[in-house]
Amino acid sequence: RGLGKTTLAYKVYNDKSVSSQFDLRAWCTVDQGYDDKKLLDTIFSQVSDSDSKLSENIDVADKLRKQLFGKRYLIVLDDVWDTTTWDELTRPFPEAKKGSRIILTTREKEVALHGKLNTDPLDLRLLRPDESWELLEKRAFGNEICPDELLDVGKEIA
Repeated sequence: RGLGKTTLAYKVYNDKSVSSQFDLRAWCTVDQGYDDKKLLDTIFSQVSDSDSKLSENIDVADKLRKQLFGKRYLIVLDDVWDTTTWDELTRPFPEAKKGSRIILTTREKEVALHGKLNTDPLDLRLLRPDESWELLEKRAFGNEICPDELLDVGKEIA
């Protein structure tokens, strides 16, 4: 719905002050036609030193659980569509001790509430026109002075 859920999660995931707090990190985008073994394999490859794919007959969930155990990890599950998907994908994660975190983005309020562990879901909203203009102005010009003709356009938008 274009509210910036993935963008916000991406900024948090890549922020140096955040990433330095974790031993292991992984980002996994979940689509509606997902394959849980492939997604777990994607996560495993990001948190392990090995670049090789796991063979078909290996229990990826077990390998992932062992890799994460005792470590502080940050996992982003982006665009989760239903509660069953959340349950299947988080099954191998050891209990979130030592400050480990799982960030979940979803369009479905039911999924956000189901995935709630330690914190309430963040409910993003659309920006008002004046907030959108202020954001654009800051991103485009930073501390520079915005040209007068753009200020006039911004006033018309707001």
